[in-house]
Amino acid sequence: MRIDKDTLGELYGRVGVGNQTMLGIMGNNRDVSVGEIFMIYSQRDGHERVFFFRVLGLENYLRQVDDMARVAGTLMVEGDAYLSGIERNMLLSVDGKMLGYAEKIKDEWKFRSPRRLPDHLAHVYRPIAGTSDEVVQEMLGSQTDGEVYVGDLQIGEGTLDVPIMMPSKYLAMHVGIFGSTGAGKSNLMMVLIKSLIDTNLEAVTNPQEDLPKISAFCIDPHDEFAKGVDNYGIQNIIESMDQNTRSSLIGDFYYLTTHLSATQKEIRRYGRDIRILWNEIQPRDLYSIMEFSSEMYAFIEQVYSIHHENWIDTIITMNEEEDDIGTTKGTLRAVKRRLKFVERSPIFIKSGQSVLGDIYRAMESGRVLVVNTSLMSDMEQFLLTTIVTRTLSDLRRALKSSGNLSDFERQAQSRLPNSFFSSIKKSARSFYGVGGVADDSPVRDPRYLPVIQITVEEAPSILNPRLMRGQSVFKDISRQGRKFNIGLLVVSQQVSVLDNVILSQMNTEINLRLGNEREIKACIENASVNITGFENEFRVMSRGEALLTASYRELPLPVKIPLFDDVFERDMDRYKGKSSKKKVKHEL
Repeated sequence: MRIDKDTLGELYGRVGVGNQTMLGIMGNNRDVSVGEIFMIYSQRDGHERVFFFRVLGLENYLRQVDDMARVAGTLMVEGDAYLSGIERNMLLSVDGKMLGYAEKIKDEWKFRSPRRLPDHLAHVYRPIAGTSDEVVQEMLGSQTDGEVYVGDLQIGEGTLDVPIMMPSKYLAMHVGIFGSTGAGKSNLMMVLIKSLIDTNLEAVTNPQEDLPKISAFCIDPHDEFAKGVDNYGIQNIIESMDQNTRSSLIGDFYYLTTHLSATQKEIRRYGRDIRILWNEIQPRDLYSIMEFSSEMYAFIEQVYSIHHENWIDTIITMNEEEDDIGTTKGTLRAVKRRLKFVERSPIFIKSGQSVLGDIYRAMESGRVLVVNTSLMSDMEQFLLTTIVTRTLSDLRRALKSSGNLSDFERQAQSRLPNSFFSSIKKSARSFYGVGGVADDSPVRDPRYLPVIQITVEEAPSILNPRLMRGQSVFKDISRQGRKFNIGLLVVSQQVSVLDNVILSQMNTEINLRLGNEREIKACIENASVNITGFENEFRVMSRGEALLTASYRELPLPVKIPLFDDVFERDMDRYKGKSSKKKVKHEL
């Protein structure tokens, strides 16, 4: 089948020299920018292929002239009349990286890594918005398809109408969002949250299609997501829904905060106060966020083995003057100092109503929670995230190692505080049982439960090599989370300070503008696909521009992330009625 070359865009130039990695192109003297993507049409041995090429460097070239300085000097003396005679010899030499090629096999486009070269002097085309969008989307379908919308394919300073998506099944293989202050991380998070809600909307409105659901525990350190940065926020999506849609997608709440009474009235209707009971905290939660000496560790484990879920209250009320405290006074004081923030915190309480059970039920129902941590200390935020992650992990681990609900209950009781598990046991049976809730009912495979995405904000503080040496729930999730359909969404301004265990298990990276050369280097080294040579592009990125790399794809994808306000205004009518998956993807 012959490719219609007119759909590839405007004819720009021809391939010069190079290999299957780097190419040199000689093109017209046009306004080209670093980061543009060209398409090279090739028909070698009767095989039609379209190679994709990314511009990394530009150089002015004057044909038949060896000394540009001499020409410039002559131009200064003789004036513009001299220029008219050499304009036709002005070309642009373009250097860049071969990204791969697309070819049609049995009426289906396949994209492959750059193992071949295009023809000698092959024609080079420059994609044009409105002309090349459809053919590019078809050729790159295997590289761009998925359920979760991130942005549109960027070509230089513009975009094509080619949505860049992430498959939900790979979210459990962990996602990293890296970018300096002002790079657009908050806007990206809001766009992703909207995409997760849209994915769940498709599953709810098309139950016969067995579409995936995604749950997310989204840390919002600046309280921006619900209210929005400019005109709209996640609250506007919620208010746009009809009552039935809202009930199906968010249940009774989507917003968690430390002081609900201080929240705007509109948001308060869909909110909960964050309160976690002391007896829901386990020693390993604290081991994940702060360092303990071997003496402190041994003392805590001794107290926990005797008093179980009452271990915090027991240690806090211990009298240092008693002889039988089980450790030295210095060790007891050190442990008490580390527990002081728990004792003083308004969100960790000795008695009262906990929200942890509601969070669990939301995560197993395929819901997205926005968690306002703007009034929390870093330690409070880290402990909250750790408790939620460990609780969900323990329950799904128990599920994975069980054959029926009776097995699951025994496994879960051995891993979780008794008071907490008692409060969610009935819900857990309904989530995990197949064909009923009796003891002998078989259990579901975690792979067929909603993917759970846990946001880790300010990641260097708890995902650094020092803490990763100990008992960290995040280290365990990074290595084994995919077995239980639980993934981390790591948000950080820095790549270089994160632990290699975390980085090596991260299979999707969304890299925005980075702060310095060290972070650019670390980002390139950590990328799931080879992006060597992209240093210059990171230096010229603007706000909202990103490079998406993933281990399950051959192509590094340049993405322009739209403003949340723009995508909300475009899609706001979607939440009032049914939509089809095909329509959603087309509109994106």
